[in-house]
Amino acid sequence: MTGPVLVTGAGGFIGRAVVARLAETGVPLRAGLHRLPEGRSPAEGTVRCDLDEARSLDAACAGASAIIHAGGRSAAAMPDQLRALLAAAERAGIDRVVHLSSIAVYGPEEGRIGEPDAPPATAAPDDPYCAAKRACEAILRAWIAARPGRRAAILRPGIVYGRGSVLWVDRPAAALRAGVLGDLGPRGEGIAALVHIGDVAEAVRCALAALNGSGARLLAANLVGPDTPTWNAYFAALAGRAGLPAPRRLPPGRLALLRVLAVPAKAMGRLHLPAPRSLRLVPASGELRLFARAARYDTARARTDFGFRPAIRLAEGLADALP
Repeated sequence: MTGPVLVTGAGGFIGRAVVARLAETGVPLRAGLHRLPEGRSPAEGTVRCDLDEARSLDAACAGASAIIHAGGRSAAAMPDQLRALLAAAERAGIDRVVHLSSIAVYGPEEGRIGEPDAPPATAAPDDPYCAAKRACEAILRAWIAARPGRRAAILRPGIVYGRGSVLWVDRPAAALRAGVLGDLGPRGEGIAALVHIGDVAEAVRCALAALNGSGARLLAANLVGPDTPTWNAYFAALAGRAGLPAPRRLPPGRLALLRVLAVPAKAMGRLHLPAPRSLRLVPASGELRLFARAARYDTARARTDFGFRPAIRLAEGLADALP
C-alpha cells in the first residue's frame, strides 16, 4: 500500500467506526467528510469529500491507494455519487474499492438467501433504498469489468446496530418508552439480521487486506452477526438493556390507529412543525414488512474470501450500545 486509504462518509455511523478500526491497526487513512468543521482546523488526515462535487472528489482521491465507500446522503443521489467517485478514482489511478452495500439489495425475498455477485432480478424492488443499492452494485461491477487490474469488495451488512445507531437502537428504544412499539405478535416474528458496528468495521478491514492480495476481482459477501433473534425478541432485549419493562403486546387494532394518527404527525415533523414525538416514532409500513420478513442470509463468503468471522454477541452489542 503506497498511499492512504480514503474513507468516504467518515463522519457517519459506519464511517466513523471504520476509521477508528483502521487507525487501531495502523492503516494510513484519509477521512473524507462532506463538510469540514467551521471555525477550527480539521483533524489530521481529515479532508473535504463532497460526493456531489467533482473538484472535492479529485482532491480527496489524489495520492490515495484505495477507497472505502461508506458515504451517501439519500437513496436518490447514491448512484450518481458513486459514478462521480469512481470517475475521480480513475483520474487518480485508484483500482481498489470496498463498497458498503446492504442486504436491502435482496428486496422482499424470504427463506435462505445466498451471496451472489449480483442480486437476483426477481421481485422488482418497491423500495427506493433497495433500488439505489442495486444500482450502485451494478455500477461497481461495470467499473471492475471496464479495466483489468481493478478489484472491489461489496459488503452487504444486515441490521447494523451499536452505540450511535439512531435507526436500530435509539429510535426503537424511544418508541418502546413511548408505548408505540411493543410485542407485535406474528407481525414481529421475522428475523432480525443483526450485525454489530464493530463487526462491520472489522469486516471492512479484512476485505481491504484481501484486495491487497491476490484472488478474485470481485468479493461480495453478506455481513450478519452470530445472533439473529426475532424482532419481538430483539425489542424485548433492547427494552431490558434500556431499563424498560418487558414490551407488552401491541394489538393490531391499536397499531392501526397509531399508524393513522402518525401520518399527519410525521408530515408535520418533515416540515419542522411541532408534532407529538411519540407519533413520529410509530413504525412505518416498510419497517413493519421488515419485522415480519423471515429471511436468513448466508455468510460463508466473508469467511472463505477474506477471513472474517463476526464475533460480537447480542448481549455484548447492546451493552456497548446502551452502557
